[in-house]
Amino acid sequence: MARWNIMARLLKGKLALVTGASGDIGSDIALLFAQEGAKVVATYAKSEDRAKELQKKGKSFGLDIWTKQLDVTQEEKIDLFFKDLDKDQFFPDIIVNTAGHSDRRIWFSKPEELTNDDWVRVYNVDVVGSFRCSVEAAKRMMERRGGCIINFSSAAGVTGHTEGLPYTAAKAALIALTKSLAFIYGPKVRVNAIAPGNIDAGSIKWYNAEQVETMKLEASLRRLGTRREVSTVALFLASDLSSYITGQTILVDGGI
Repeated sequence: MARWNIMARLLKGKLALVTGASGDIGSDIALLFAQEGAKVVATYAKSEDRAKELQKKGKSFGLDIWTKQLDVTQEEKIDLFFKDLDKDQFFPDIIVNTAGHSDRRIWFSKPEELTNDDWVRVYNVDVVGSFRCSVEAAKRMMERRGGCIINFSSAAGVTGHTEGLPYTAAKAALIALTKSLAFIYGPKVRVNAIAPGNIDAGSIKWYNAEQVETMKLEASLRRLGTRREVSTVALFLASDLSSYITGQTILVDGGI
C-alpha cells in the first residue's frame, strides 16, 4: 500500500501551466502550486498589472512563478507560446485552464438580447481556448512522462442557470470535452474538471449585498466558498493523490 508523506510538497519537481492566472482563482492556484514545489508559468490576456503583482508576490515568498501573455482565442499565438516554452525547456506536467471570458453585460442579458457574437466570444475563450491549450500541452505530455489537464467548468454547467446562458452552455460543453479528452489521452494523461459554485471571487462582485446573502443560502453550507477551497481541489487533481481519477467533474459548490 502506498504511504503518503504528508510533509512532502505534493508537486515537487513538476512543471505547471496556469492560464487565466490574472483572475482571482487562477492566481491563487499559481501561488499554491508554486508553494507545493512546482515551477509555474502563469498566463494573462490583458491584465498585465495583476500578473506582475502575482509574480512579485511569488518572488517575495521565494516561489518560482513566471508570467507570460497569452490570448487563448488566437490559435497561432497558442502555437507560438508553446514553442517558446519548448525553447525554455518547459514541458508542462500539469495544465490548469482557468482562462474564461468575463462580461457583466452578457451575464445579465435576457435570452432575446444575446447576439451570435456574444455566444462566439464566450465559447472562443472558455471552450475552444481550453481545447487548444489542452491539445498542445497533451502533445508534450504524451511524448514525455505523462501529466494531467484540469479544466474549469461551473456548477451552473451542471445544474443550468437563469442567467449567463452562453457561460452556462460553455461550461457544460467543457464537461463533455473533459470526458472526451480523458478517453483520448488516457492512460498517460489524466483529464478532469472543477465546477465551482458561488465563490467569493471574480464575478461575485456583480451582485449586491442582499443578492450575495441569497446565494449563501443556496448552499448546504450556507456560505460562499473561498478561492483557496477551489485551489486545493486543483492541487488534489494535479497531484498523485488523485492518480486513479480521470474524466471526472468535481463540484466545489458547498452542497448546492
